[in-house]
Amino acid sequence: MDALLISALVALACILVATLPLALRGRAKETLERDIAWRDELPAVLRAARPLVRWYASSVDAGLAIAKREIIQSQLNAAGAAYLITPAEFVVIRRVACVLALLIALYIVFVLEVRDGLYLVLAGGLVPFGYMYPDIWLRDARKKRHCRFEKEFPFFLDVVVLGMKAGLTFGAAVEQAVEQLRGGPVRDEFSRFLRETRTGITRRAALDRLAARVLIPAVTNFTASVTQAEETGGSLGEVLADQARQRRQERFVRAEKLANQAPVKMLFPLIALLFPITFIIIGFPIVIQLVESGALELF
Repeated sequence: MDALLISALVALACILVATLPLALRGRAKETLERDIAWRDELPAVLRAARPLVRWYASSVDAGLAIAKREIIQSQLNAAGAAYLITPAEFVVIRRVACVLALLIALYIVFVLEVRDGLYLVLAGGLVPFGYMYPDIWLRDARKKRHCRFEKEFPFFLDVVVLGMKAGLTFGAAVEQAVEQLRGGPVRDEFSRFLRETRTGITRRAALDRLAARVLIPAVTNFTASVTQAEETGGSLGEVLADQARQRRQERFVRAEKLANQAPVKMLFPLIALLFPITFIIIGFPIVIQLVESGALELF
């Protein structure tokens, strides 16, 4: 009876999750069209659930603390997801993932009737894992974006320096460098920097916003150097050339560090996987010969 009840609850939850976005689509269509006009396009699966998430996020948004909202927004900016979801929607996604993990755990325990201790522990761990998974995904996306930004940034600075040596202003050189880059975090962030300066925001404020969004020390150093050169009347071209050289050196040091770490990281797989298999391959024929010859009876 308990298994039948749990199955019915899981089926009902799945039906509600599947049909509620369709029921809310007409009611929220006008609001959603206004809301998503500035956003990047979501994958098809998440796009279908947007009405449900947005409807729930409207109630979550009112009770979200300002400090917590700023922290989540900073994380979304650093991961490049600021135009995908809002902080309130991220909280909703976290809660939905927790509920789905709970339903899966209940299904494993009551429907599949798994009573083994290890599996029960794993089923119980699904709930906190489901709650933390959006944060894990966001942290992983932020790390990947930072790595790509640090890889592309020196080339971007080189193009800006070449443009300024050719007689372009800083803004024109940045625009020229953005056009030369393929799609990526550097192009996205400096395109946003150019849009902000065109709307009347001062260059210094736009640079400060850029550093606050990216949260990379190299970018913070770059924005501080540009601002200081403008305030002191220094040569901006020389400052950018020094920045480009420093970024290239940092990239070389970072690559050298990763290369030195590779043997250490390979040590555990070698000990845990390769060495035991090697010993088995070498020792198995020897053991067979000892058994067939009766030498093991002497021990």
